[in-house]
Amino acid sequence: MASIPRYIVERAPDQVRVAFRGIVKIVKDLGIARVTLVVPKKGGWEHTIVAEFLGAAVAKALVKGQPVTVVEGVTMLLDSPQTFRSTAGQGLLIGAHISIKDMAKLDDAWGAQAILFLPWNDPEAQEWKATWHPVTVGATGEEAPPSSLSRPVEEALAQLTEMINLGTGLGHPSDKKHAERTFDKLRSAGHSFDPDEIRRWAQRHAWSSSAAADLEAIARKRR
Repeated sequence: MASIPRYIVERAPDQVRVAFRGIVKIVKDLGIARVTLVVPKKGGWEHTIVAEFLGAAVAKALVKGQPVTVVEGVTMLLDSPQTFRSTAGQGLLIGAHISIKDMAKLDDAWGAQAILFLPWNDPEAQEWKATWHPVTVGATGEEAPPSSLSRPVEEALAQLTEMINLGTGLGHPSDKKHAERTFDKLRSAGHSFDPDEIRRWAQRHAWSSSAAADLEAIARKRR
């Protein structure tokens, strides 16, 4: 899902204000008509800083499942990781103070036109940036390091990606064997690789988050 535009608003006192100012620009620039705001949980959400910024009336409507207007022609709905499902035309997905694990559900969403992350802490911000290299809305924080994977390793991963069924990831025994042989050959040829970077590469190249995690696990065992 790497072709989907991704954005991040760094953790800061004015994070929410900067985010919603950026949201208006994003939906206008990309012609998006729908926004899905994904929060940790709906219960008690009205008392969070995001809800307080939006105002009591808007927050109440969202919790009731009613759409609210972001800007003319653009509506927003509220969701949570527990109930989120990818559907067509989800527009801009916003992960507001959800965990990096829950962000993976948004990153896997095939119906997204764009994704925006409001991280709750810096480590999760850095991890998401290292994976997706998103556009920063507002003030820029610490830059994520570039990928450490060598060209031979990336070429081997690309070949593996073409060989397996991405729909099932490494669920089929033969696809898992292909992955194991790939890393065995790389190691025999003297090529080193960081398992975390293997997972990030896979996520950027159409692997689901769970399949990318499986690939990372194999890489850890074979390095």
